[in-house]
Amino acid sequence: MLDTSKRDGLTNRRSFIKNLGLLGGTGAVSSLAGCTSLDSDGQSLLLGSVYQSGHVINEMAAEWADLVREETDSRVNITIDEGFGGEREVMEQTSIGAIEGTLIGATWVLQQAPSRYWVESPFVFDSWEQQRRAYTSDYLDEARENLKSEANQRIVGPPIYRGFRHTTGNQGFQTPSDIEGSNIRIPEVDPWLEVWKGIGAAPTTVAFDELYSSLQQGVVGAQENPAETINSYSIYEVQSHITKTSHQASTGWFTFSEDAWSSMSDDDQQLVEETLTGSIEELSADIEQSESKALDELEDEGMEIVEPDRDAWLSAAEPILEELFENQWDPSLEEVRDI
Repeated sequence: MLDTSKRDGLTNRRSFIKNLGLLGGTGAVSSLAGCTSLDSDGQSLLLGSVYQSGHVINEMAAEWADLVREETDSRVNITIDEGFGGEREVMEQTSIGAIEGTLIGATWVLQQAPSRYWVESPFVFDSWEQQRRAYTSDYLDEARENLKSEANQRIVGPPIYRGFRHTTGNQGFQTPSDIEGSNIRIPEVDPWLEVWKGIGAAPTTVAFDELYSSLQQGVVGAQENPAETINSYSIYEVQSHITKTSHQASTGWFTFSEDAWSSMSDDDQQLVEETLTGSIEELSADIEQSESKALDELEDEGMEIVEPDRDAWLSAAEPILEELFENQWDPSLEEVRDI
């Protein structure tokens, strides 16, 4: 644990950054670029998380940070803080050196190599293992290199498996024809919207904090999310069926600024990456187990679990995916599915 004086120093640093942003925009903190905090107690690194307080990813990260502090004899002191905003905000803060890293989703791919965003889009992959292989393939090298050269940060560690996304409604969706014309809430990510529209649904963007009331009031009739999210946000109170479309797995990622990373010794870099990889793999396995538990709990709450004809869903998505690969993405759907 951090002592009180160190915790107060980090709190003051965060307040200072926020005040600079209010006074002069994010450009006002550019003078902090490269200023990784070094003191007699070691190197202090502040990572901004987009996940809410108490999220399992933050809890894992805090335990990992304690491990790093212990294994480096306090040479590397990492603090996780969720007070810096969404993905774009924490990535910008990391780029300019206001903080030393992030815990984010897959926005970095969309920003740095949009032609590769098939890696986290609906109905592209048959399994999580295939999607994971895609993330470690040469196809994602461009995104990683652009992240370094254009955003001053690097991916450290493997993807965190955050669970497959499934579809809920007041009926089951055994085949895509069952969802044709249905008003389904989809996050405001253009490729996702295009895929669901191509399948025949009527996708609508609704802010997540308005999702429950929108379902309750009939503004939208369906939605998609991981089972854990469906359970924790009590979607079972306003939807009767969950269809295991398993249309994509969501991922989480750690980044470090290039300045912070290069300021560590080779040995400390290796230790940080190896311990983070182990922590991520353990958490990903736990999340896989919790998915099954969440589905059981949803069934206990009265939701009907529907096992769809997944081949029918994949086939229905193929024409719009082919179009996206032809016009926006590369290489090709066939090559990606051969990964």
